[in-house]
Amino acid sequence: MHTVASYHLKGGVGKTTTAVAVAVQASLTGARTLLWDLDPLGAATRLAGAERAEEGHGWLGGPQLDLDRVISGTPQDGLDILPAARALRRLDRDESAAATARSRVRAVLAGAQDRYDVLVVDCPPAVSALTPPLLGAADVVLAPLTAGPLAWSAYADLAEEVDAVAAGSQDKLLAFLTMVDRRKRLHRDLVDDLAEGTEGFSTVYVPTDSSVERMALDEAPLRAVRTGRAATAYATLTAELLGRRAA
Repeated sequence: MHTVASYHLKGGVGKTTTAVAVAVQASLTGARTLLWDLDPLGAATRLAGAERAEEGHGWLGGPQLDLDRVISGTPQDGLDILPAARALRRLDRDESAAATARSRVRAVLAGAQDRYDVLVVDCPPAVSALTPPLLGAADVVLAPLTAGPLAWSAYADLAEEVDAVAAGSQDKLLAFLTMVDRRKRLHRDLVDDLAEGTEGFSTVYVPTDSSVERMALDEAPLRAVRTGRAATAYATLTAELLGRRAA
């Protein structure tokens, strides 16, 4: 099973959209794909047409883990979702809950191993108790960055933090530019610089796409990352991710 963690310390950079898009594009290749929503806000869960688990339920609840009970199908063939759990909000202030969650993360990873070809995790937008086991298990830590003057410094800070919380994971980090508007000179310059090859960055960039911006309002939100300008870029990025594993 190939595991991709969509991760960033900052909100608003497209972390959840990236997780959903890569999961959809992986399923379109025929891979059995699981999207795991670990962001307490549950945005990926809602986009996939599921509901957040209430307290005491979901993969964090009960004496034993039963993946068949907590995993749901989605409107996208070949794509399942492990929904967010509201109890994730307690992890930073309850050490016993955090210890249970870390144990359950490892159990989910082990249980999904033989059932899925690709696991895409929408990580919390912060360092939490779940960060070390998730980044340690990931084959690729995918970091979307918006184009702008702070992109490079943000990437440097992120790389340092990733290595600090999960030693050796910095080598797994792959950043890419998203929400790119080539009408803006700064955006064009960043894209052109990366096209020449920069360590830790993909040459793939995701352009701005109004259908992606509106996807939470769409009756069928997954179609925004299935077809269209941004979806084409996500498809190329997903192929690169899966190719990195094969290499």
